[in-house]
Amino acid sequence: MNDLNLFKKDGFLIKENFISQKKIDKINKIVKEVISKETKGNKDNATNGTQSYDNYHFVYNSNSSKNKEILRLNNPQNRHKVFYELSRDKKIISVAKKLLGGTVRFHLGKLNFKLPNKKKGSEIGWHQDWAFYPHTNDDLITVGIYLDDCYEKNGPLKIIKNSHKKKLYSHHNKENYFIGKIDTKKNKIGTNNSISITGTAGTVVFFHCRAVHGSGHNLMNNSRPLILFGYRACDAWPLINDGNPHPEVDLDNYDKNIIVGNKSIKPRLTKVPTIIPLPKKKHYVSIYELQKN
Repeated sequence: MNDLNLFKKDGFLIKENFISQKKIDKINKIVKEVISKETKGNKDNATNGTQSYDNYHFVYNSNSSKNKEILRLNNPQNRHKVFYELSRDKKIISVAKKLLGGTVRFHLGKLNFKLPNKKKGSEIGWHQDWAFYPHTNDDLITVGIYLDDCYEKNGPLKIIKNSHKKKLYSHHNKENYFIGKIDTKKNKIGTNNSISITGTAGTVVFFHCRAVHGSGHNLMNNSRPLILFGYRACDAWPLINDGNPHPEVDLDNYDKNIIVGNKSIKPRLTKVPTIIPLPKKKHYVSIYELQKN
């Protein structure tokens, strides 16, 4: 079965050893430098609240300076050439282009650290990315790149097969606030049917924006880094500002994020289930912060 058919059937596609070890080593070297600089240096980058549109910032597991550890670096590609180059990697883009129907616009970047279990705070509840950023059509994918070997014990990304074809689940709580996670009991989602995305460093997974996914605790002693890049078809236009390159904020910048395809202000509208991710208690905060509420 070819890549596109497999992706359409399952909602995800795994490519083992897709990024060379040489590239992975180069990226890991920069990751170490960035973390070392951030943990030793100033904390001006830290935000738990609003974010600028450059949107490069660290997310911590705590506000207190004692237990502060980095959960995530948002949009590393905005400051570090090695991440920018990876986000435009020819191999990744050629697969993205197939899965998105021929055009590719960069959407967002995240470097998740998945802290060890004894430092709770980095598990991610079951959710669909689509719930966070509805568009005029659902040709959006997330691409996950493992920087270290990842096995069951590291708290791998887990995806429920075929869930991208099913419904859009509510990600709101009882008070009707958007909290970015699904009540799996109430919705009778059999999370036992999920597939663990494991693999060596350099393994890449491509998954549909409506695929239900999450990840548990990392039971190892060291963190498990994963880069996530989001891409969208050029004619998929956002219905709401999610704090990432957005046409109403800066159209030139939005168009600069086109990797394959041409500028156009004609969105393609398809019949997709949509729930607007509002109201929120806080805007432009991380999924960790949202799911805590």
